Amino acid sequence: MTSGSDQPDLLNLFPFLARMEVLPEWEAAAREFLTSGGPVMVLGAPDTGKSTLSRYLLYRAFTAGLPAALVDLDLGQSHLGPPAALGMGLYPPRLPGDDSLFPHGLWFIGQTSPVGAILEVSVGCRVLVDDAARQGVRHVVVNTSGLVAGPGAWRLKKAQVELLQPSLILALEREGELTPLLRSLVGKEAGETAPPKTENRKPNTLLRLPVSSRILRRSPEERRRYREERFHRYFQKARRLTFPWARLVWQGQPWGLGDPLEEAELAHWSRHLGVPALYGERQDRRLVVLLKEPPPEPHRLALPAGAEGEAVRWISWSGLHLRLVGLLDAAHRTLALGIILPGPWHPQALALWTPLPPEIVSQTRFIKLGKMKLTLEGREMLET
Repeated sequence: MTSGSDQPDLLNLFPFLARMEVLPEWEAAAREFLTSGGPVMVLGAPDTGKSTLSRYLLYRAFTAGLPAALVDLDLGQSHLGPPAALGMGLYPPRLPGDDSLFPHGLWFIGQTSPVGAILEVSVGCRVLVDDAARQGVRHVVVNTSGLVAGPGAWRLKKAQVELLQPSLILALEREGELTPLLRSLVGKEAGETAPPKTENRKPNTLLRLPVSSRILRRSPEERRRYREERFHRYFQKARRLTFPWARLVWQGQPWGLGDPLEEAELAHWSRHLGVPALYGERQDRRLVVLLKEPPPEPHRLALPAGAEGEAVRWISWSGLHLRLVGLLDAAHRTLALGIILPGPWHPQALALWTPLPPEIVSQTRFIKLGKMKLTLEGREMLET
């Protein structure tokens, strides 16, 4: 790979090389990447070395003087940004192997599995690859998630291939476990080359690669600890910041889209639901009511319609405590992640635990509600 005199300097700059086994097939894939540019998609089941191969491809481009980018789509075992978000990094200015929690681009999803979020992950991967292209980066590595089996995985990967039209698909596998997925992408003859070029589509090259013997399998507990360590480090320098409710539109909950309910209507719903109604909105034949806590079971089962026959939905404030959220700007780009702080409801301000710099709080226009709960130290909490 390099001459002996260069090796110590390279290991100082790129310490991950000391732990890496570069197989001949990986070297051939790197040469193809340098020639074809990108994007290149790296596929593989969990613990097959997708992140390791991605680092190596970045290293080869970097040392060849070619600007490169990594787009990390692995929500649970991410190497760019915190878990529950997609990340994009540029190399340079970063060095290959820099697994930054604060990369150049983030796209918040709000969960650590792509299951149930195929649309959001597919849109996010396209947006981040386009962001890299706008920076003039042609060599883009897309490190995908380990979800490779079943119809959901096939839909997800097919959507990504259709959106990105990668010049190169690298498939890491131990014993042919990717064959059904690859057939869903390139047809029954999933050999070395994808279907030929058509008038509106450039061809893809598919390379099936072996897994390095140095890649170790990790247990579910090890994976959870990895996620929590990433979350812990991401929120290590977080602070309490307040955000004005009046300026925010919620994604994942229909707030900020309608007209607030009057005090008399809130009192009406407090009586009907058996707990204090803190806030509510009327929008498009629907009422959304924020309650202090979940209503007693009999009230839930006998939920009446609104005054004009609207459908009524309730949300509990206590149930939102410690939920993970994404803070988005006017272009729906993710500025930072946050955690909803426990405490009394305040009608003017929402308090979050977040590393977002205070000077850009005013840029936040949307709050996207995630499906996870975290302690302020980054530990995952089971929903009750």
